[in-house]
Amino acid sequence: MPRHTTVLQVFVASPSDVSEERAALEAAITQLNQVWSGNLGIIFELVKWETNVHPSFRTDPQAVINEQIGSDYDVFIGIFWGRVGSPTPRARSGAIEEFERAYERFKRTNKVPEIMLYFKDAPISPSKIDVEQLKTLQDFKASLTGKGGLYSVFEDQPGFESSLRAHLAAIAQKFAAQPPSGQTRRTELVVSPAEVSEENDYGYFDYIEIFEARSADMNAAIDAINEATIRVGEQLRQRSAEIEAGNKADPKSARRLIKRAADDMNSYADTISSQITLLSTARKQAFDALADALAIRGDLEPKGADLPMLRQSLATVISSIEGAKSVTSGMRESANGLPRMTKEINKAKRSVVAQLDLFIAELDSAGATLDNIIEAIERMLGGQPQT
Repeated sequence: MPRHTTVLQVFVASPSDVSEERAALEAAITQLNQVWSGNLGIIFELVKWETNVHPSFRTDPQAVINEQIGSDYDVFIGIFWGRVGSPTPRARSGAIEEFERAYERFKRTNKVPEIMLYFKDAPISPSKIDVEQLKTLQDFKASLTGKGGLYSVFEDQPGFESSLRAHLAAIAQKFAAQPPSGQTRRTELVVSPAEVSEENDYGYFDYIEIFEARSADMNAAIDAINEATIRVGEQLRQRSAEIEAGNKADPKSARRLIKRAADDMNSYADTISSQITLLSTARKQAFDALADALAIRGDLEPKGADLPMLRQSLATVISSIEGAKSVTSGMRESANGLPRMTKEINKAKRSVVAQLDLFIAELDSAGATLDNIIEAIERMLGGQPQT
């Protein structure tokens, strides 16, 4: 039989340098709508100027967008990286003006729209850095705390997608749990099951099992790198002791020992490289599964009973990540500080430092994503403090 589905509008505002994230947002909404339409009776409709604005004239182009988009949407998502966009007659940029309009409406209603801001913390090519744009962005970001805002930071595309899916799940469940409000634009549509894409048969506990299995893979990769770090540290100390014990005066013997040290470091770099590949794949699969679990958990009873335990489990993972960063950061400092003795050791040193930088970046991304998912769980719990 046909069923009623509530359609909620999501407006996305962003400058031009986050086009990949805008595409990821659209893909995430399309995929998760298949779950929400059946489990929560919710569908999110993405509103953006590319598809919801037609050519017209007003005092300026942003005024055209403001008029045609309106302010009746339910969720505002802002995404920023290194730019804020072009200024308008009323604000430092179009995206900032769109945020300010959403924020003013939120202050009036103290309820809608839900405002979610994301800032990308990733290197920018020097040729693409605009100092004025970057300063304006930092000023805007700094102003949010005074407005009572909490924003999310992501390191890379997988981290953004996982964080976004978890946050959207929290928002969807919030809207599903509350009765329609006159302040919130909610449209009832009759949707036939035949019109909805085939839904994934996985349930909450299936996704949790996938998350736990992939998390175990993440831990295994991190443990392998930690063990390799300890091992190469012992090897380097041994080579150094051998040189100091009597081979330093013999250039040929010293060079052989240095060559062995370089071989040890190259082997270590290879280990890191192979484990990073496994870690990155497992991270995306684990966090996507967790986000999917949160998206469909609205059917569970009692509501939220499992979430405090899950939140604590994720906090433990963050602690493990911080421990791994501490170990590898120390090794990076040691490797980078090695004297320039031979071409072999210099090349090995660069390789190790490069791989450790990639590993630390992977850990940073995992940690940032976990922080965002924990924040989504907090939303589901209604801001309950950690216990």
